[in-house]
Amino acid sequence: MPGEAERGGEVVLVPVDEILIPEERVTSVYDEELEEELEASIRRHGILQPLQLAKVGERLVLVDGLHRLKVAKRLGMRAVPCIIKEMSDDQLLVANLIMNRQRGKSNPAQEALVIKKLVDEHGRDLDEVARALGMSRQTCEKYYRIASHCSDKVLEYLASGLLSVGGAYWLSFLEDREKQDEIAELGVKWGYTVEQYKSAVLSITSPAVETPYVMLETGEMRPRPIRAYPCGKEVDPSEVVMIPFHRECWPLVEEALRRLCDEGFFYEEEAKERGEEGRGGEAAAPPVISEAHERRPEEERKRGDWFLEGL
Repeated sequence: MPGEAERGGEVVLVPVDEILIPEERVTSVYDEELEEELEASIRRHGILQPLQLAKVGERLVLVDGLHRLKVAKRLGMRAVPCIIKEMSDDQLLVANLIMNRQRGKSNPAQEALVIKKLVDEHGRDLDEVARALGMSRQTCEKYYRIASHCSDKVLEYLASGLLSVGGAYWLSFLEDREKQDEIAELGVKWGYTVEQYKSAVLSITSPAVETPYVMLETGEMRPRPIRAYPCGKEVDPSEVVMIPFHRECWPLVEEALRRLCDEGFFYEEEAKERGEEGRGGEAAAPPVISEAHERRPEEERKRGDWFLEGL
């Protein structure tokens, strides 16, 4: 029951005006519909789940329950049920982040900023922060880098769910923050995957590195064409057909392709039809039967010829 219990595990009624909201904190992501449902529930039943507060010195600071506190203020409630625990400033940040991560609706941009504050202002190293939050060191480093190197617009996109953590992480490697904003806007427009953000960034930072994607003039990212062998033409990866062969059959496939090359099958269409010219306008060589083909046992050669006819 609101108003009946105590500090350190008990529930106490605390005037809403005495509850401070820290600037750096993580807030659960609620859409408008859930906000309306929460308000309707509190209006009818009151606040059944107490807010979590930290007593830091003489201050009462909110750890968990921002949405409930906002609704209580809108409804004109003077006091709300709370559980109070004594904490330091950094313990407050850790507790706030853990509660929201466990709820599964945490804001990743706020998480990144809280992790950065724990490291930069409270002197905790990343290993310690990772252990306290139940994260891997790698994930903690990724969040810290995002908070340290990403532009405000990138963090906005991350907070609103328009940009993934992986996408923001790759954007953090661009020193030019205006370029970060430009790539982020294109990514939001075209729905980049993490791999596409990576390709867009590497095209600027390491242009010599060949990535799986190329950016069109519009900003759309397309799979890089695959160079087909032996014809040398480029094909879209979506047009590639994968045909499984048993390894015992592969010598037949290999020789079939070799013979087709010898016969000019993969040369210019016009030359193939005329049988006159190969690449560069030179006369096409006559079909060649390889020595390996001649040396094969007769039965195997018959199977190979049957395969070639079927091809």
